[in-house]
Parts: sequence; structure tokens; C-alpha cells
Amino acid sequence: MIVPTNKSGSALLFWCNQIGFLMGIFFTLSLYGLARTKTRDRILAQVMFYALVLPLIGAIGVLTEMSDSRLKLTWGFTANGILLLYYAAPLSTVVSVIKTRSATSINLPLACMQCLNGALWLGYGLAVSDLFIWIPNAIGTCTGGVLLLLLFAFREGRGGERRRREQPGVGKGEAEGVQVAVEVGEVGEVEEGEVEGDRGG
Repeated sequence: MIVPTNKSGSALLFWCNQIGFLMGIFFTLSLYGLARTKTRDRILAQVMFYALVLPLIGAIGVLTEMSDSRLKLTWGFTANGILLLYYAAPLSTVVSVIKTRSATSINLPLACMQCLNGALWLGYGLAVSDLFIWIPNAIGTCTGGVLLLLLFAFREGRGGERRRREQPGVGKGEAEGVQVAVEVGEVGEVEEGEVEGDRGG
């Protein structure tokens, strides 16, 4: 809908984002199949929101016969809004990380890729002097940096969780051993009726 002033640059933007869009759809649908009901409802609501908003903005642009400059501004703000939602999503866990002093809820590869993705698009935006590209990606690079900083600051919390899981007496094998002992009647304190009741439950 917007006549490009730089066809080679526009083609680069289109294919990068088209590949990213397809990957995003793939990951969203894959997650949907594995998610709990509450998470599925949230995913469905987000997909329906974008399915409503994007065609609506496109229709407004066409029906009102916006100029090229107005179209660029409209889609620029729309894309930036979506991008900032993407960059802000991992920050929802920051309060929990600070309260618990544990960074177990932060995904290291995701935080690294957010920094890398933001930095690359920031560099491109600066190279072509496009505010709509470099400003939101500068924010994304900073938010990724915050996540990495929290991972570094509370790395002991991650190690502590791992050590607690590996402590004797809480391992999966030992828990299974206790269960087997109860089922074959090796634990004297457990009455036969209680064992049968547990099996029925």
C-alpha cells in the first residue's frame, strides 16, 4: 500500500519480517497445542485481537484514501506498538524475580536473542535513519539487557534451585522407591486399607 522509495531496502525489510512472521505463527500454534486451557484462551484472544486490528487499519487507510506519508505514519505506529508489546512481554516476570531473588523464570536464550535482535535492527534503523525502526529496537535492546542483568544478579537463585532439586531425599528415584515400598506393604505404619484407598484415588 505504500510506494517504496528504496526498493532494495524495502525488499530486505519485507523478507526478514515475513520469515519472522511465519516462524511466529509456527511457534504460536505449537505452543497452543501444548498449553493449558487458561493459556490457550489468552493466545486465542491475542490472535483474534491482531486479526481484527490489522485488517481494520488497512481498510481505514484504503477507504479514507490516505496519502503515502499518512499511511507510513499509521503503519509505523501500528508496527511499533506491536513490537513494544513483544519486547515488554518478558518484563512481566521482573517483579517476581526481584521479590524472590531468583532468576529461574527468565529464559537465557530468549534474553540473549532479544538483545541480539534489537541490536541488529537498531543498527539497521540508524543506518537508514528511520526513527520507526531504531527507536523501538533501542528499547528492545535495553529490555533484553535488563533481563540479562537480572540473570547475572540473581544467578545464585538459579543455582540454589538446582541444588535443592538435587538434594538427597527429594529425587525422583527415591520418591518412586517410597511409593513402591508402600504398595508392597514394606512400610509398617501404613495400614492395608489406606494403601488400597490410595490406589483407588
